[in-house]
Amino acid sequence: MKKLQYILAIIPIVAFLSCSDSFLDSKQYASIDEQGYYNTPGAALKAVTNCYANMIPWGDWDYYLNRIEVGTNTTDDADAGGSDANDRADTKNLATGRPLTSNGELLNTWTRRYTGISRCNSAIEGISAAEKLVAADGSVVSEETKSRYISELKFLRAWFYFDLASTFGSVPLITETPVPTDLPAKSPIEDIRVQIINDIDECIADPNMPTNVSSDEYGRISKYVAYAFKARVCLFFAGLEEHGKMSGDANADYASALSAAKIVYDSQVFSLVPDYQNLFRGDYFFGSHASELSKECIFTVLREYVPGYLDIGYCTAVMYAGRGEVGGWGGNCPTVDFAESFDQRDPRKLFTVISSGDVFPNVDGKLITHTYTGYDNIHHQQSRKAFVADRFRDGYSLGDIRTDWAPYYIRYADVILMYAEALLKTGGDNQKVASLINEVRYRAFVSTSKKDEEATYRTFEETLIPVDDAYFQANLAVDAGDDLLKAIKNERRWELGMEGYRLLDLLRWGDYVSVMNAYYSEQPYANKGKLVSDNSWPFPIPQTEIDKSNGVLVQNGNY
Repeated sequence: MKKLQYILAIIPIVAFLSCSDSFLDSKQYASIDEQGYYNTPGAALKAVTNCYANMIPWGDWDYYLNRIEVGTNTTDDADAGGSDANDRADTKNLATGRPLTSNGELLNTWTRRYTGISRCNSAIEGISAAEKLVAADGSVVSEETKSRYISELKFLRAWFYFDLASTFGSVPLITETPVPTDLPAKSPIEDIRVQIINDIDECIADPNMPTNVSSDEYGRISKYVAYAFKARVCLFFAGLEEHGKMSGDANADYASALSAAKIVYDSQVFSLVPDYQNLFRGDYFFGSHASELSKECIFTVLREYVPGYLDIGYCTAVMYAGRGEVGGWGGNCPTVDFAESFDQRDPRKLFTVISSGDVFPNVDGKLITHTYTGYDNIHHQQSRKAFVADRFRDGYSLGDIRTDWAPYYIRYADVILMYAEALLKTGGDNQKVASLINEVRYRAFVSTSKKDEEATYRTFEETLIPVDDAYFQANLAVDAGDDLLKAIKNERRWELGMEGYRLLDLLRWGDYVSVMNAYYSEQPYANKGKLVSDNSWPFPIPQTEIDKSNGVLVQNGNY
């Protein structure tokens, strides 16, 4: 690595010393245009991979962290945290409910997603136009593989557009490589919805798209991934339609969500990891639990552990662990409101939230007491889902972490709860709805460990009790006569907390304003929720993008 750095440092010096007029005037003997690129070995797969890689550039600074900042830290589940009250200013500004048009997190959302869309559009055009694609080994890429590549790209384009629509509402719709001077105006959110669904449906309809992927292709799109994502998309837009945030047929979208989620559920390909603890130990998709996790994780984007190549692994583990001796940077701090919402017998609280005073051993056996004081963390809590215990690190510091930490972009538990919600919204059998909710609850209360095996002491273990089937059915199971929508809302919060879904859920349920206003009245720190109103969402388009458009882009009317 050092040798490479020396070479990179020397090249500009040599080039400068070698410059002369004759060199500058020399004839260009070779060049390659975009279409020529797609005739080179392995080019098509590289282009597809580049679109996946948009989710994990040099860790996850501009993508996954941004999903957490917007999806969790703007809500009652977690605060932004940071070194002091002035740190993470953009996230805190967004959490007030009236962000500035210069907000950096919104700009990250905009630029990272449009970067992904641009890559997808370019790759779709290049692969489609190529008469012959050549694989890395020199063989000709089959038409079936070519078709699969295009379907993957359409799915990823839909994925990025959903992030944009769920943040900004109406945005420019670009489905081809634009002429640089041809700046697009915003398209209605209804048109964005149609494009997203069309891209997903075309991916599903492609006979060359595998129904599920083999272990050597884990992390790539399959039809089941597309169905699961379609359920999420349709539920979100149905909720907006139901609550008057956009026009459309909410009943039809709820029905589409039901159909898509049911296909994944009925496939019996996926299952819940029996012990919730195993989902968040730290070894993830290349460790001892890999085969087990692959049953619940429907979609993730993997980044292989390559020691010495990058300074850091997925930076989530650094950013969202406690500061000081713990070794992290103190972001994504679970709120007291979130922690206290759990049933005290629910082990998911143990594996979602770490309290100040909890004790974990390091690799030498030294006991480290987590102390979440001295920085901007009024709740004195951090995310257990992001914390990687020392035995899963290649080094002492979280800053040197090189584990294969990876996010769960779609989990099977999420699909079960989406299925339950869509079934309820379409007038389905309440007993079936209750049984779906209970599948997720049963794993939580009965088969999940009551002890954090990576820790020496955890505060939240003190309220946990053994729960068998009889106790669960008598005391913890949801009944068909209960308020099932409330049960689903609660279950999603407890099951998926700190994973970036909370804002999406609050928006589509029409609960964003009431929940955040209530939160501010109880916990007015940093003005979180103070300015949340019916005019808060959709959030403003970054002003820099409006300025660059020369008047073509118009700010959202509520800003």
